[in-house]
Amino acid sequence: MRRGLVLVIAGIAVLLWIEQGLGVSYVWKTAAKIGLFLVLPLLVFRGEARHAVRFRETDPKRLKTAILLGAGVMAVVFGSFIALRAFIDTDALVGDLADRVGVTGTVYPFVALYILLGNSLLEEFFFRGILPAQFRGRPRLGLIIPPLLFAVYHVAIFLPWFSLPILLLAVLGLAAGGVLFQLVNGRGGTILPSWTIHMAADLAILIIGAYLIYS
Repeated sequence: MRRGLVLVIAGIAVLLWIEQGLGVSYVWKTAAKIGLFLVLPLLVFRGEARHAVRFRETDPKRLKTAILLGAGVMAVVFGSFIALRAFIDTDALVGDLADRVGVTGTVYPFVALYILLGNSLLEEFFFRGILPAQFRGRPRLGLIIPPLLFAVYHVAIFLPWFSLPILLLAVLGLAAGGVLFQLVNGRGGTILPSWTIHMAADLAILIIGAYLIYS
């Protein structure tokens, strides 16, 4: 367990360094993420990787629950944006996306499609399929540490966009979401339920992003 956990944490750290420390384009960041979150786990954690994506073995009841939860998560995202918009520098956010990340109105539809289908799958595969499997025999740690790493990873990306109070709120929300994602999959289940909720959350965020970029 220790070797596997060190490897996945190192992967997160390297990806964050690439995301924040290197001035590379979104294409190169995406390539690095595919390598660290997909290709490397497929090579090192074959058993966990195969089981995580056996979608035909997904419990139908869990998938139905995920669809309902996804609708609720979308409502929460929209509601949070409306409630907190006054505390978010939306102009700086859009400017940072264009200047640092290279995401402009021209490429946004393509980036949005990748985020919705590809990026969400990469993150679920890594954070819900590979990482919890490193805590066999320690279910409590397996339910706490992966969601925390999931939250830290995303908050580090959001650092230039939000004030400290909003960031702390984001940590709590993302960590809670990570716990929910793992619970809806169930112990030993596939990642399809959590991926469904993740896509719903991303869809809401992408709709807000489109509104900010094109308005």
